[in-house]
Amino acid sequence: MTDSMRDPPQRPKGHQPYFFDDPAIDQLHSALLALTSELAVAFDRIDTLERLLERDTRFSRAAIDAFVPDVAASEQRAARRTDLINRVLRPFIQYRADLIERARHTHQESDA
Repeated sequence: MTDSMRDPPQRPKGHQPYFFDDPAIDQLHSALLALTSELAVAFDRIDTLERLLERDTRFSRAAIDAFVPDVAASEQRAARRTDLINRVLRPFIQYRADLIERARHTHQESDA
């Protein structure tokens, strides 16, 4: 086991940005983004395996690690990542938009 696997990641110093009123939602948001990132990497790895299998049924781990997608594959991967991010973040974006709308509505009522 390497040292990086034993030691927990260090938190950045300074102010932590927040996006939601509830810190628990911010923590969930951060965890979900990390998980989404890992899932996108896994999807790319699966895509690499599928593309290599189309070429040849016998290949090595080194071939997987050395694989460089062509332009079409890179575009397909980028589109898949964008779609994944949009689907995963949709509830958070909607929640924040609803908070902003409620605050705007409350502010308008207090001005009237």
